[in-house]
Amino acid sequence: MARREKKSIEVINGNPVQMAGSFDFEQAFNDWQTKCRSYKTSQISPKPPQDENGGTKNPKSKFVPKDLLGQVRNHVSASVARPDSPNKGDSGLYKALEEIDSKLKTIKIFTKIEKSILESFRTTLKELLDSPSLNPQNIVFKRPKRYRMVDGELKITSKAKEKIYGHYIDDYFIKRYPKMKPPQGYEKWSSKSPNTAQPPLYQAIYGGDMFPKGGLIEVIESAIEQIEKPIEPVLTKINSDLLAQIPQVRSWVIKNAKRFYKDGKYNLSAFRSELNSQTYQGADSLLFRRLMTANLTGKKLSSINAKNVLAHPVPKFRIDMKTNKAMQNLIRNSYARSPRAKAPAPKKEEVKKWFEMVL
Repeated sequence: MARREKKSIEVINGNPVQMAGSFDFEQAFNDWQTKCRSYKTSQISPKPPQDENGGTKNPKSKFVPKDLLGQVRNHVSASVARPDSPNKGDSGLYKALEEIDSKLKTIKIFTKIEKSILESFRTTLKELLDSPSLNPQNIVFKRPKRYRMVDGELKITSKAKEKIYGHYIDDYFIKRYPKMKPPQGYEKWSSKSPNTAQPPLYQAIYGGDMFPKGGLIEVIESAIEQIEKPIEPVLTKINSDLLAQIPQVRSWVIKNAKRFYKDGKYNLSAFRSELNSQTYQGADSLLFRRLMTANLTGKKLSSINAKNVLAHPVPKFRIDMKTNKAMQNLIRNSYARSPRAKAPAPKKEEVKKWFEMVL
């Protein structure tokens, strides 16, 4: 038996919106940041990195982030960019993370332009793996190719160097600094082959043992998946004119108006109750998306275009109209926007001629 997907309710501008799934982007992003902060630079980079000759760099020569989150934020920043990196920190991860943290993570209902920001960010993360200078797996360090321990001391037996990728902590480094406590899981951080190491920076972005719930890219992909799932709004905070512009609503009102018209007036309470009991089919047209965005957010329809309409599919929606006055306005606006439709009218009283009255 198929398992039913969990649903949640978000209130947007006074309108309850049923969301498919229960993924919380803000919580997931905050949890990821907290996990990154838990890995201090002093733990995952306990000694200065080796330079190209196998020595060590002066830690005062560059800015060193205090934790793994700082390393991710500054991965493409000029303050820590490697000399061969073309990215100087004015775009990419640095800017994208700032925008997510300051704005996007708190959004519950996304527009297409906001969704496109997340999609572009996901693309950027994937493209990092193809970059020779920005892929965390392929950061190059050099070390002596041949060495051995003699009476407890490390002896370098050749001037030849070899490359290792990802991280500078490996077997040679552990032997060189015997008093240093090796970080847990360091064995996977470096590799002699490209595209295989899993250093902390790589795991923070793409997942691994240090991030069992997934890395940053999984958080972003889950957010995009949530946006692509259908929502079911209940339009409560209503603008009757905007509501009358939704073809599905307008046609239902006109079709059923005669049922609730008697003795020259509408039974507004009964008409409104019937309106609220219906489930209306959505559409994928730009007009419908603009109208639904305006009804949900309270923004002016004229300010909504193809870029800032709702990104979520809306296969169906409902209405929860609260007052008879709003219902009366909806009826009037529906007929005003349907000039060919004829509204119910009271029957004209028959006027008898004078000679008919005396017979």
